[in-house]
Amino acid sequence: MTNNHHTSRHHGGGGREDCWTESETETLIESWGDRYLQLNRGNLRQKDWKDVADAVNANRDLSKVPRTDVQCKNRIDTLKKKYKLEKSKTTPSKWPFFTRLGDLIGTGGSVTRKKISTPKTAVVSVTVKSGSNPNTDVKGVVYSGGSDDESVGRMESLDDSNGMMAYKELARAIVRFGEVYERMENLKQEEMVKLEKQRMEFTRELEFQRLNMFMETQVELEKMKNNKKKKNKRSSAATGSLSTGKKPQR
Repeated sequence: MTNNHHTSRHHGGGGREDCWTESETETLIESWGDRYLQLNRGNLRQKDWKDVADAVNANRDLSKVPRTDVQCKNRIDTLKKKYKLEKSKTTPSKWPFFTRLGDLIGTGGSVTRKKISTPKTAVVSVTVKSGSNPNTDVKGVVYSGGSDDESVGRMESLDDSNGMMAYKELARAIVRFGEVYERMENLKQEEMVKLEKQRMEFTRELEFQRLNMFMETQVELEKMKNNKKKKNKRSSAATGSLSTGKKPQR
């Protein structure tokens, strides 16, 4: 146990990685790798991480504190960074997990083949990668629709292509939303212009009717004045004729 702890600390990627023994790390990689490949190299769900933590804890030293799903996820992230660092070196890596991680997230390792069925009942070819560690029982499985290099390349780019498709769909949805919003705004502006025209026409018509009523009232008043004047003239004429008529006989 002491040797394992020392080796893990020596080959670790920093931080609290020295808390993990080689045995724990190996169990973690195998348990995570199985689910990682079953999900077509996709991200594990919370339930998957809990299953990984259970697998690690099943083989742990009883004197150690059980690992959580968050600790397992953080440890895998650390191992991925360590793998990239080791891969960038010009000299061959002596890190004990380099080959196994290369089988999962790299392009190295030898392959053998077997057949599995997809959920659509279509038979496809898969490749089983074996690492250099003779004690490793679980092998990495990746989809192989053509040659080995093409299959690995397709699977490695699957997540990126899916992500790009999601971003493109989101961008198209935003553009469509913008177009619909613009059309609605244009229709609203057109409707407001129509309402304003109708209001102006109604105001103009109302003003015209008011003016007509005023004119008609003035005409009627003028007629009434003229009729009154005529009546006054007739009354004055009648009174004048009576005043200039024959005097009564004595």
